[in-house]
Amino acid sequence: MSRIVFTGGGTGGHVYPGLAVYYALPPARQSLVAWIGSHRGVERRIVGGAGIPYYSVPAGKLRRYFDLENVLDVFRVPAGVCAAYRLLRRLGTEIVFSKGGYVAVPVVTAAYLLRIPVIIHESDADPGLATRITAPMASRILVPYRETQRAFRDRLQGKIVVTGNPVRPEFRTASVKGLMEQLGLSETTLPVILVTGGSLGAQQVNSLVAATIAELTREVVVIHQTGALSAEMIPEIAKRAAPGRYYGAPEFTALFPALMRRADLVIARAGAGTIWEIAECRRPAVLIPLSQGASRGDQLRNAMRYATAGAAVVLDDPSLTAEQFLSVVWSVIRDPERRERMMRAAGAWASEDAAGLIANELESLLVRKGSGPGERRAIL
Repeated sequence: MSRIVFTGGGTGGHVYPGLAVYYALPPARQSLVAWIGSHRGVERRIVGGAGIPYYSVPAGKLRRYFDLENVLDVFRVPAGVCAAYRLLRRLGTEIVFSKGGYVAVPVVTAAYLLRIPVIIHESDADPGLATRITAPMASRILVPYRETQRAFRDRLQGKIVVTGNPVRPEFRTASVKGLMEQLGLSETTLPVILVTGGSLGAQQVNSLVAATIAELTREVVVIHQTGALSAEMIPEIAKRAAPGRYYGAPEFTALFPALMRRADLVIARAGAGTIWEIAECRRPAVLIPLSQGASRGDQLRNAMRYATAGAAVVLDDPSLTAEQFLSVVWSVIRDPERRERMMRAAGAWASEDAAGLIANELESLLVRKGSGPGERRAIL
């Protein structure tokens, strides 16, 4: 029987889409999946919560800026390759599926050296550094958009398949019954705004909520994911909010899909996974992407692509004021017809079952491979 190894991590954006693919596999295949991540990444907790066997290897972060840690990472990457090489052999690995992040580089490299077929999936319209490094070693390169194909060299084009981005099934099925009462929110008839900065939080977004919470909770209920680094803000924000109309937490984890399905408006960063989760729930969105200076610009491009489809409003000014933020929120939340148009646009965006398509790619490669580790044919 085949052993499938998933790899990826660093943020939830590299992990949750991988879980969506895992859940799309037949149960017999799920029982044979293991995950290789980093020692300290968020993936250990998330994957462990899903009951998938988890293993870790050393991983050097792929930084585009000067940092003394880069010196140590020169040694961590080859150490990670060696550890992954031994681990893949011990697990009897027949295929590796990579969702990206710096930990994927040593795992994919080790798989290539062992002649184990690799499928990689890129979530962003513009491939990240880990994807660019590992793509030449992959049997299949899965991308979210047709335009993404242009970012790869001509010799890789035959490996590329357009799949969209996978989303966990809970974003289609989670029940919202009794959700507000479960959070202790008494105003269950008011519009609900869900604010999230992703698994690590977003200081800019949190500051905007803190500055406007009194005005917002005059008309809406605010459910706020701060991220662990900003958890200390929650009591102070709650004091300024109208009673029964604010709930803050560092993370929501299991409740997050239901909260998104319940929201009348989602305010978020613009990670690729977040956008597709919002689309899967057919929610209107206000997106506040990381600026070009704070990232490689992928969030801004993700956000503009989604906004062009009519499903979101983008606030991309790093000096965005509380007044400007509040004005845009009201322009959406006070206009039911506009929200309805945005919901239809979101539904059109998420029309494909990306997780199912990717699971089929894994299954197809396993069937074709047939003879276990050491087969070079599928890679070439």
